[in-house]
Amino acid sequence: MTALAEPNLAVRPPEPRRSRDFVGPIVGFGILLGFAGLAGPAGPIWGAVIGALVFGLFWWIQLTRSVADAVILVVGGAVGYSLFNLALAARDTGVTIGVGAQAALGVGVFGLAAGLVMYRNSPGLTPVPILLSGAAYGGGAYVVLLTAVALGLLDKIRDGEQELTIALFVAVSIASGVIGATANISFWSKLPSSFAVGFSFIISVLAWNEIGFSIAEVFTQMTRITELLADFWPPDFVWSKSPGQPQTFNMGKALLETFQIAIMGATVGCAVAAPLAFYASRPTSPNSTVYWLSKSFLNVIRTIPDLFWAVLFATAVGFGKPFAGALAMVMFSIAIMGKLLSETVDAIDLGPLEASKAAGATNNQTIMKAAFPQIAPNFVAYALYVFELNIRASVVLGFVGAGGIGRLLDERRQFFQWDQVMAIVIVIFVSVIVIEVISILIRRKIV
Repeated sequence: MTALAEPNLAVRPPEPRRSRDFVGPIVGFGILLGFAGLAGPAGPIWGAVIGALVFGLFWWIQLTRSVADAVILVVGGAVGYSLFNLALAARDTGVTIGVGAQAALGVGVFGLAAGLVMYRNSPGLTPVPILLSGAAYGGGAYVVLLTAVALGLLDKIRDGEQELTIALFVAVSIASGVIGATANISFWSKLPSSFAVGFSFIISVLAWNEIGFSIAEVFTQMTRITELLADFWPPDFVWSKSPGQPQTFNMGKALLETFQIAIMGATVGCAVAAPLAFYASRPTSPNSTVYWLSKSFLNVIRTIPDLFWAVLFATAVGFGKPFAGALAMVMFSIAIMGKLLSETVDAIDLGPLEASKAAGATNNQTIMKAAFPQIAPNFVAYALYVFELNIRASVVLGFVGAGGIGRLLDERRQFFQWDQVMAIVIVIFVSVIVIEVISILIRRKIV
């Protein structure tokens, strides 16, 4: 009788990939891309260097070590980035949106080559990520071209044309390479956070420079900020409404008006949002047409900011009237409650719904008897949360003529009464904190 072979305990399964394992390689890759941009005017050499760097990154993280893949990336880089340069060189105007799109398509060609290499070394992956890889590389280059003028990456127009700078090629190298390579890594490793971090970093840097954000300027202007803050203290809680009248506490009526706006907005908005949320959820919607109509309506309402609603209704019913603020808060509450409640309904237990329908109940009866009891505590909690948001939002709406204490705050600001502005801010702060504490205690009892 042969003895059973003992298992080899020394062999361990490979450790799963983690996003932090790619941080070092991507950072080093990004730095080298910056130096590669110095060869930007020489398109084929520039692209070949970037292709070699992408292969080096793939080799480092063990995505591929194939000579054939190296050739694909180097040749693809030379072709793709040469097309980028040719598109810019052929322009007869400045770098417009159309010219930028044509140039970005060239970088997208290299992205397809990088996507092919990723696909060849990713068993079970569909060909679709190859196209997405091309979009990632081309999109990185396109974003830089769209912001190039604001960032100073293009020299001033000379004889109707914009001179390309080395800084432009450096920015295109880093943006297209980092965004594209992290997309490749995410598809290969099945860790989307790699692409999310790389994309967010590049976009944040571009936005930082385009808007001229400067921490140094904050510190240089600190003296002026200190002088302004000195005018806020001590706060003045009483003042005369007009010359010759006694000084009184003038915030009570305005604060009460803000509470009334928030209460009406939350009450009416939540009442309207409740049925819409059930119709915008697949488990409780009667059919696909109602589902898409309700979902689309909530999406439209949510995309429109509350300030726009306030301006619209203030123009319609009159500036300074709290009714305008209440209507704006109704729309705001519908948007928030509809979103939160519909997602909660999506996660309810479907058993009671199926039992109710099997017993012959209509769709509305099923909602009331089987679905709503499951989310009733959440509905109350969300309603309290919406009320808290309405208090904060209604203060801002007062600045555009929708009534409430915000209108009083804007009035004192226009008269440069900063000590009275500080008093109003303190009252608002205390009121919001008290309401929030009470709301949290209630929600803890309900949920």
